[in-house]
Amino acid sequence: MNASLYINFATSIVTFIFGLLLLTGVIYPGTDSMKIMFGIVLMIYGVYRFINSISKVKQSRQQERSEQLIKEREKLFTKNG
Repeated sequence: MNASLYINFATSIVTFIFGLLLLTGVIYPGTDSMKIMFGIVLMIYGVYRFINSISKVKQSRQQERSEQLIKEREKLFTKNG
């Protein structure tokens, strides 16, 4: 995995935790509706970034497998042809 994926995972976790802390009132205590809404949005954004990062990892693995299959197929055809 490259550094950008580590940054994406770390950012998603920090964003989710900050949203959770806002929602529970640990940071900026009180029951302001704007604060609650911002906490929910941060949590959703953190989950979105995490899922997006996982899908990028899966997509790159699938692409590597596909390229490897193409190479193996070409080797097989050149040996038999």
